[in-house]
Amino acid sequence: MKKKLLAAMMSLAMAASMGTVCCAEENVDYDIENHEFKDVTITVHTRWDAADISGPLYQNMVDTFMEKYPGITVECINIPTEAEWENSEAVLMADKKSMPNIIVEYGGSRVLDFVEQNLIVDMTPYYEQYPDWPERFNSLGESLTNFTAYGYEGIYGVPYTAYQVMLFYNEDILNENGIDPASLESWDDLMAACETLKNNGVQPFEMGEKDVYRFGHLHTALNYKTFGCDMAEKLGTREVAYDGEEQKQIYNLIKDAVDKGYLGTNLLGLDDGQERSTFGTGGSAFLFMGTWYCAEDHTGQELFENEKIHALRFPYVNEEFKYHDMGGGNEAYYAVNTGDPEEVAASVLFLKHMTSEEMSNMFAEGYPAPMSVNVTTEGGNYLSKEAAEIIAETQEVRGDIENYDIASHMMTTVRQSLQSLAMGASADEVGENIIGLIKDYE
Repeated sequence: MKKKLLAAMMSLAMAASMGTVCCAEENVDYDIENHEFKDVTITVHTRWDAADISGPLYQNMVDTFMEKYPGITVECINIPTEAEWENSEAVLMADKKSMPNIIVEYGGSRVLDFVEQNLIVDMTPYYEQYPDWPERFNSLGESLTNFTAYGYEGIYGVPYTAYQVMLFYNEDILNENGIDPASLESWDDLMAACETLKNNGVQPFEMGEKDVYRFGHLHTALNYKTFGCDMAEKLGTREVAYDGEEQKQIYNLIKDAVDKGYLGTNLLGLDDGQERSTFGTGGSAFLFMGTWYCAEDHTGQELFENEKIHALRFPYVNEEFKYHDMGGGNEAYYAVNTGDPEEVAASVLFLKHMTSEEMSNMFAEGYPAPMSVNVTTEGGNYLSKEAAEIIAETQEVRGDIENYDIASHMMTTVRQSLQSLAMGASADEVGENIIGLIKDYE
């Protein structure tokens, strides 16, 4: 009851501010490149990490922008940890006085609440003002900015990076244990390889489920590989239930691998950074991760420098869906309707700068991951090139399966429920817990 009351109060507060925001939007100068800005400050709420290889690249974009437009100051709120970033965004966006001018998000139901409250700028008039700008984007990021499935016309947000979830392996470990990576096409093939490794005293995976998105991503990928990508829409509309037989099949695939020790020896004690570090230093044979792994700083990692780490398409459960994968647009940037037309115009100008050919090429050269923005650079390392070949053959992609749900809380709800599999919960208990939490929010 408290949750319902809080949600109602927040909705009323946002609705009360919609008139001001809407009226302010009418005064926005869409010819932003020729607009004169004086002492305008905008804030960008992100997951940028100064310690990550991409952090300095993002900061360079900010610095270059402020040099080019001295009348605009960009202040960044960088929170790398996902859970802390989510909580911070929720708090800031709940109060009109604290709203950042730009947020980074993953589209779908995570952004839907903001779109419904007219808090996200429709980019359509800006793209009409600068018709060459939308041509900078490829199809990978369309799902992040298109809300027509929810009944909202327009283009909300600017897509940026992209990804696909893959299986990475250690060539030396597989060779030493007589496992041919070309044979790892199905989930059963992978589980058989895990059994061989475990029997030989080698840890197959060392997943960092301390970060709850790890099982969340595994649940998503296994769904697409078992039932096809349209399972996202089926679950999202509740045509398929989270406590139904289809989903219990997925929970059991994860549970079986957990119970056999294949996925890790300290699942709740390791985070995703420790997971990647363990794999990169030879502590596990496999890594299940998005293609951002290819672009990370591997300086000093002998396995990477000697090209001993390689990429494979994530194994299918049902061969019919071999080329259905988790992926697509990774992140998009959304200008927020704060009610100040100068701030809105400056925010959109920053996003235009960020997605320019110069800035996009600079970023791609330093961080060779897939992009939703077209780049003309030939940058990249051997692993990102392997990943690009796999992506080129992919037929269907969807992002986090919870993001297609009609309720914005589902990503947190499902991920936290899945984490209980690492504590011995059954498939039935996971399904019952998700359904119970859904009822609590309704």
